[in-house]
Amino acid sequence: MKIRLYVEGGPQNVDADSLRRFRAGFKQYFERLDPQLKSLDVVAKGSTDRTIKNYAEGCRRFASEGAVALLVDSDAPVAASSPANHLAAKLDAAKIPNGARANVFLMVQCMEAWLITDVAALEKCYGVKARTMKLPANPDVEAIPKKDLFAALDSLAKDTPIGRYQKIHHAARILAVLRPELVAKRSIHAQKLHEFLLRLARA
Repeated sequence: MKIRLYVEGGPQNVDADSLRRFRAGFKQYFERLDPQLKSLDVVAKGSTDRTIKNYAEGCRRFASEGAVALLVDSDAPVAASSPANHLAAKLDAAKIPNGARANVFLMVQCMEAWLITDVAALEKCYGVKARTMKLPANPDVEAIPKKDLFAALDSLAKDTPIGRYQKIHHAARILAVLRPELVAKRSIHAQKLHEFLLRLARA
């Protein structure tokens, strides 16, 4: 089945080549989840609001051709009963059809929660040994505030030529080697996304 996934893609002024690498990093991540996801079409452009608007357009244009789904940051702890309820105001504003709301998924509280689950992937990106890493200790990455996640990634970069964490550039490199099974162990929302994609890929 053809699958189109709209993913939050960072600041509006990101250049096209950086976005291409970012999309490629996500595609490599999902292909590692299952080789049958190699044909997954990842669309990544801009902020949460812009991505939701793109998803609305995608639902109108492509739903008849296959599955269309949305993946954005929650930006906060998720207390709602579903990702769609967490984003209800934004989905309403973008006029997302009710039937498309079951295909809404979250990175909680942001994509960086995924990145810190795999120490080996961070080592490859930053050249920092695991024993020197000061990552948040909470095993539930979804409970870690965004500011703590960014601070942890900044701390990895500060003693390298990189200087500090740069979302689009560094995330693309980490995603390309990130192991989905480690992400799913610490993020229930990531696990639900994986299950959704695997059902479609194997249908």
